[in-house]
Amino acid sequence: MITDAVDYSKFLGDFIGTAGTKKYLLLFQNPAELRPTGGFPGSYGMVVFKDGKLQDFKVDDVYNLDGQLKELYVPPLQLQHITPSWAMRDANWFADFPVSARKISEFYKKESGEDVDGVITFSPQIVSKILEITGPIRMNKYGVTLNSENFSQAIQEEIEYKADRNQPKKILVDLAPLVLEKIYSADSDRWMEIFNILVSSVDGKDILMYFRDLKLQDFSVTKGFSGQVNQTRDDYLMVTLANVKGSKTDSVIDSELKTDTIFEGDDVRHRIVITRTHNGGGTKFGFFNKQNPTYVRVLVPDDAQFLGISGNSKPNFQPLLDYSETDFKRDEDLVRFEERSNYDSQNGVTVFEEAGKRGYGFWMILNPGETKAVELEYRVPGKAAGKEHEFYIQRQPGLEFKKFTLNLIPGASEIDQSSVELKKGDGKYTFTGKLDRDMPVKIIFK
Repeated sequence: MITDAVDYSKFLGDFIGTAGTKKYLLLFQNPAELRPTGGFPGSYGMVVFKDGKLQDFKVDDVYNLDGQLKELYVPPLQLQHITPSWAMRDANWFADFPVSARKISEFYKKESGEDVDGVITFSPQIVSKILEITGPIRMNKYGVTLNSENFSQAIQEEIEYKADRNQPKKILVDLAPLVLEKIYSADSDRWMEIFNILVSSVDGKDILMYFRDLKLQDFSVTKGFSGQVNQTRDDYLMVTLANVKGSKTDSVIDSELKTDTIFEGDDVRHRIVITRTHNGGGTKFGFFNKQNPTYVRVLVPDDAQFLGISGNSKPNFQPLLDYSETDFKRDEDLVRFEERSNYDSQNGVTVFEEAGKRGYGFWMILNPGETKAVELEYRVPGKAAGKEHEFYIQRQPGLEFKKFTLNLIPGASEIDQSSVELKKGDGKYTFTGKLDRDMPVKIIFK
């Protein structure tokens, strides 16, 4: 504990900068509208430290900043039917947060003319938890009292239905200093509770951090809040969902994940089933009653072999523009990413490479009141050689699988030990629980 305290003290000193100026871009990612690194960043903030003290903090609508972009860029293929150009609001398209953060920084400089020392994501759920400790905030101008229970819906209702269309997120601009004031004025015995919320938020990926300073970045990687794709050479799985013009429907969708892991000689065959239930359709808020078009990306080991898929949607989305007839620029990183992709039109799945992994991308379109399941099967050669099998299951920030089932089917062998609690029966070993954080699984065979 003492060693950790010393390490974090040094990190904090380097973070705020005891001499000089440090500027950090904050992205308020909304998990009600999932994107690969946590959610759509409809709002952003800038926090400035000078000589170790907070000098400035401001919040604004991301569209105000994106409107300053002078050059037009071709967006990712899966976004071309909803937006003609790529900007900072959609730059968190890559599952590996450091890659997304660098792209976000690039767009921020193009739009503002300024460099930043790092990018930090922040979930609005954290504010709800803080209000539970500090008490509610009365916003007379908007005729609303925000508390831990109504925060997300009240803010969304104001933005979607009540606000001036020229400044729909003005309430967030006005709210930011009030939240800081609440924290500053809280009794000192509440500070530790607030600190614990921030620590648990880092642990739960509600806060991610990227730094240009290599020492700070190495620390964030070591401590597990960098949001990078885990670079294990063992078996691996990460499911990421990107809400593409599905409003805030992810907050009323229940997601489940089942993985059948079948050991066949030295190979491992995985059959994963993603099931989603849309509970919207009859709520008082229209932003919960929309269709949910989601682009799913499944990251697996780089030598995985695709076997089949069923249940996925095969829409015929068309770009808003013919980019060959425009002078839009193409981002080099995005071009390289998409050049390593191959679309299988028969199965409606794109095979791609990302962050050292093989990826399978497909659409899952869900209407209100509907339940859908997509089954994907692939083989990973040589991952079952020897008496041990390690399987790292990484969770996307902002996404919680309320039910997660891992079935291990060992074939001729039996499992002797496991790092997770397994129930044996019907020739398989089963783990059932939630997937609300990363799960490293280690299996030892008899």
